[in-house]
Formats: sequence, structure tokens, C-alpha cells
Amino acid sequence: MAKINEYYDVGDRNKINVEQLVRMLEDIYKILAVAVNKKPDVYFRPTDGQASDSFLSNGDINVNETTNKIEMLTSRPSSSTVGWTQIS
Repeated sequence: MAKINEYYDVGDRNKINVEQLVRMLEDIYKILAVAVNKKPDVYFRPTDGQASDSFLSNGDINVNETTNKIEMLTSRPSSSTVGWTQIS
């Protein structure tokens, strides 16, 4: 799991101009976006994962609400199909 520091060191706050502040905010946003995007999305549906779920990302998790079967998207045999692996 990605760990994000609780504090961002900006150095001497008295010497920061607006342009530097904007760059820092962009850096902070990028760090957060990369960390958040590493996390898998979890989908609760009444079905198993479908081969046509090509809009999902590798590592995404599908929970079948009816059977409690849990699967992870693990492969992309083609640009329009995906493969699921049961993990419980």
C-alpha cells in the first residue's frame, strides 16, 4: 500500500513566491493522484466479473453480492476482453 507523508516540506515559507507555491501544489496533487490511482477499485455487483469489463483496470476487484465470490481482474487477452481470477 502506498504511504504518503503527512507533511510536505516547503522550506523557508518566507521566501516562497506565487509561482513556487503553484508548482508545489501541482507536485502534491501528482503525489496524491499516483498513490490513489494505485489502489484497486472494488465493485459490488450481483454478478461475477465479466469478460467484457474492459473499462476496468488490472487489479480491480469484483464482489458478487449474491454468492460473495471475490475476483480480481488479472489479464487482458485482447483490447476488448479481460480475465478474472477468483481470490475467495
